[in-house]
Amino acid sequence: MTPRARRAAGWILSAVGLSLALALAVDLLVRHSTRLSLPPRITIEDVVADLSGTPDRGAMVAESPDAPVRAGELEPNPYYKLYGGRRPALLAPPPSRIRYRLHLPRDAVLELSTGVQAAARRDASLAGIRFSASVDGEEVFARTIDPSARRHDRRWFDDRVDLGLFAEREVELTLSTDVAVPARRPSGIPGWSHVRVLHQTHRDRQPGGPDAPNVLLLLVDTLRADQLGCYGAAPSPSPSLDRLARQGLVFESAIAQAPWTVPSVASIFTGLHPTSHGLTGDRVQASFLADTLPTLAAHAEQGGITTIGVSANFVVSRETNLARGFETFIALPENRDSREEARASDVNGVFLDWLHQNPGRRFLAYLHYMEPHEPYDPPAALRPVPPEGIAPAVARGHVKDLTLAINHGRHAPLEPAAVGHLRALYQAEVQAWDTALGLLLEGLAAAGVRESTVILMTADHGEEFQEHGRLGHGTQLYDELLRVPLVITGPGILPGRVGEQAQGIDVFPTVSALLGLPPPPGLAGQNLLGARDARPAISETRNAIGPDGTEIRLLSLRTPEWKLIHAPALGRSELYDLARDPGEHQDRFGAVPQGAALGETLAAWETAAPPPPALTYYDPAFREKLRALGYVE
Repeated sequence: MTPRARRAAGWILSAVGLSLALALAVDLLVRHSTRLSLPPRITIEDVVADLSGTPDRGAMVAESPDAPVRAGELEPNPYYKLYGGRRPALLAPPPSRIRYRLHLPRDAVLELSTGVQAAARRDASLAGIRFSASVDGEEVFARTIDPSARRHDRRWFDDRVDLGLFAEREVELTLSTDVAVPARRPSGIPGWSHVRVLHQTHRDRQPGGPDAPNVLLLLVDTLRADQLGCYGAAPSPSPSLDRLARQGLVFESAIAQAPWTVPSVASIFTGLHPTSHGLTGDRVQASFLADTLPTLAAHAEQGGITTIGVSANFVVSRETNLARGFETFIALPENRDSREEARASDVNGVFLDWLHQNPGRRFLAYLHYMEPHEPYDPPAALRPVPPEGIAPAVARGHVKDLTLAINHGRHAPLEPAAVGHLRALYQAEVQAWDTALGLLLEGLAAAGVRESTVILMTADHGEEFQEHGRLGHGTQLYDELLRVPLVITGPGILPGRVGEQAQGIDVFPTVSALLGLPPPPGLAGQNLLGARDARPAISETRNAIGPDGTEIRLLSLRTPEWKLIHAPALGRSELYDLARDPGEHQDRFGAVPQGAALGETLAAWETAAPPPPALTYYDPAFREKLRALGYVE
């Protein structure tokens, strides 16, 4: 499957209902079966130059004086999101010429998207837009888009151009837009999006085997550690995981870097804190992982490891660039109206199908499950009977709107019976996932890879049930949101329990070591299977709720003994003695000297933390997606 087809798959699976999307996904995979039967070598693409941002005014060879080239957003079709959704773009009303000077390496490729935003009605008096690209005056790409005449043209067109003829040269690359029929007015506003020059290299695939274990990274969205049997929950809703945990290492205090998905998963994938990877989600521009940051999947690819990701969460996808480095990445759909999400069995099924079609290859696989994320919607056989008198939304477990109202102070907290029912629904979702885990392990054994695969299971964050007055996740930094499971089991992993504090940023260097690869420089985490240093865990969210209802930033610094939570905008801190007060209910800040000392450590970390890289691309629909998940109003 080409990169264009991969993006198409992501848009299909994000844009339509569950049953239709799955049918389309199956059709897409069948039609692109060569992508599933992978070629002998891995093709790796590195960004040489990102031309998506606003160019220097000196790069303008020509532009309309009344409508200059500018950065903005463009939506070729507001009614059909499959290919026509809104993207950041370089708006270039014709005639325009944008010139770039750059060095092209061997095996360079130009990747670009073009689109025209037009009026809703067709108009035969208008003319299409001709997009073209030339290198040293030689045209290498041309496409005419006319949405006024062709409905099919109301979309983005994603193209790739081989620049091999100009390898290892300093060149002048020019992007041009012109009216296809000069005597007519243009049919709309043209735009260039995500224009990049890529360098392709190739790696031989590593074969799998007893001395070259695979790594299977399982991430269960919203799973707090204390709801699992291997972390003390009784009765246990997780017998499959409990058996797996007894065979491997259980990290008793694993701390997420953020209390919600996007920044936490980005920290797992990059080995960096949110403040350094920049995918903080507090604004739409912080919604796309920079191409310049190493990721776990891209690092594995460089080592010849075959990579696959399957995600049931639509914000862990190509749209946020969290899929970067995965040779195969399949984002399963969600029906936004019914809130029906792909189940764990769907995630496992896609992966096992891929596994059976690609035997003998050493792999890094990432499976992202949505149980037990809200809506709490377990199978009917596991669904508890709701107590009498609770609200219908609570009885169903669809409490996104209610959660926002409670967290913003517009609704009174739920009564204990209602909270207890939500907890029971949540635990039933955990049980449903655990059943699917058992079937996944059987599938691995049937494929002949169970004994040669290291499984690392964790979560991105936990969930609140009014322990500190709120529901859901994302807005606070207490342990019910940050303490997650972390279990590692497989060949070479001796059973045991680890008391030292672990963090999400440790996953990258740990998996890198399991794959026999040296970690890239600059990672904030450490290999949990090697010599470990005691370090505080630092977490943050930009989605905390301030006194006036606006979003503010919270930071926390956690040691095994103490937790400091700091709100910079409010100049306010909280301190909890975790040994005596594990529920974090007695604020000790100002009463003991540890608060000031931890505050100094946190301030020093903030000063030294590397800043995030500059971004030229983002997901304009990101806030809408967060709204669909219940993070923002």
